[in-house]
Amino acid sequence: MHEGRPLPLRPRQMEILTLLALEPEGFSPARLRAALYGDRPVTSSTFKAEISHLRRALGGAISPRHYALTAPVSCDAAEVLRALEQGDTDTALRHYGGPLLPRSEAPGVEEWRIRLEVAVREAVLASRRAEHALRYGERAPYDAEIHEHALRLLGPDDTRRAIAAGRLTTALRD
Repeated sequence: MHEGRPLPLRPRQMEILTLLALEPEGFSPARLRAALYGDRPVTSSTFKAEISHLRRALGGAISPRHYALTAPVSCDAAEVLRALEQGDTDTALRHYGGPLLPRSEAPGVEEWRIRLEVAVREAVLASRRAEHALRYGERAPYDAEIHEHALRLLGPDDTRRAIAAGRLTTALRD
């Protein structure tokens, strides 16, 4: 996630780094704390320690007082958003690996997870390319609308119809 090499980070540090990468303008301490912990009671020293550990792991690349990244960090979620802003569904799907930090319960991450899922799904449904629906359908096995969209886009002789039909049958059963 940092300059081409993944960092060994704890889950909370990964949440902080992800939020900072998705919001380049940064966070006030109160806003970042709320995005991480919500209403859970967490001491100020615990919060500051998490920031400090991440800052050290990034070689100091987090600004003090107003938390923002001060060095480039690669983040698939940010790449997905950038591609969607440019209308490039191919690139967005190439970077979209599924739900953002799926085990995270941090309110800010949960919000971004939903935003990303909706944005990617809507781009796929707006696309006229069956490949987009098929690729997204791999990660959304229970999304009947996506599989129906794939079937509408695939020609009657396209052998990939069997894949979309199988996925749709499974989605409708559950």
